[in-house]
Amino acid sequence: MIESDVSREARVHVGGGEYLGPRDTNGFAGIQLSVAGQEAVDRAARLLAGMEGGIEKAVRSAISKAAKRLQSSNVKAVRERYAISAANIRENENVRITYSYDSGVQAFVRFGGARIPLFRFDGASPHQPTKDTSGRAPVMKGDDRWRLMYPSVAAAGHVLKSTSPYTFERAFVARMGSTGHLGIFERTGGMTSNDKDEIEELFGPSVPQMLGHEDVEKKLAEDAMQSFEKDLDHAVLAILSGYMR
Repeated sequence: MIESDVSREARVHVGGGEYLGPRDTNGFAGIQLSVAGQEAVDRAARLLAGMEGGIEKAVRSAISKAAKRLQSSNVKAVRERYAISAANIRENENVRITYSYDSGVQAFVRFGGARIPLFRFDGASPHQPTKDTSGRAPVMKGDDRWRLMYPSVAAAGHVLKSTSPYTFERAFVARMGSTGHLGIFERTGGMTSNDKDEIEELFGPSVPQMLGHEDVEKKLAEDAMQSFEKDLDHAVLAILSGYMR
């Protein structure tokens, strides 16, 4: 089934990474990396104690690289739980990275994006608008007349890898004539102002919502901090060797 929209507020600290979400007023979630008190930073500070500004340079370099890796690793983390291609994730996300040096060094990677049409998740079917030719059904047309027409094949879809596609008896795949948009739509039971069946598109979660799941958020935070510690060691070595000034 489709996961419902999320409106909770939470701050979860995992391995030094913090998931802020799942949304601020602009529809963004984020991962905040704080290096204050990290064992790796203390070790680096001891090694660079005799070099003016050395620890600041090392930390800034490492956290910058960790933030960029986090920006790209979110796709992999999402796909471990959700049935969606990397291309459809990237197409529907907006990523921003900002830094703060007011109290220690922090990087804030923010993920934004609207809810993704269900049709863009794996397992959506049929792949094109398809008629069920096994029998015709009465349909009200724009001229206020009932006509016997072949109904559309019932559409199916899901968002989680752990579930099978679910068939929505009142839903169908259609292409919007005005925009060419292809999606899964469902009849609401109501009528439009020009006496046509009212329909609405079915959506899965947004990228921020998918990142807000505990398993995904934990994976991102752990990967980000492992990357930071590794890059910090490299930066310390580069400074000690004279390659980073």
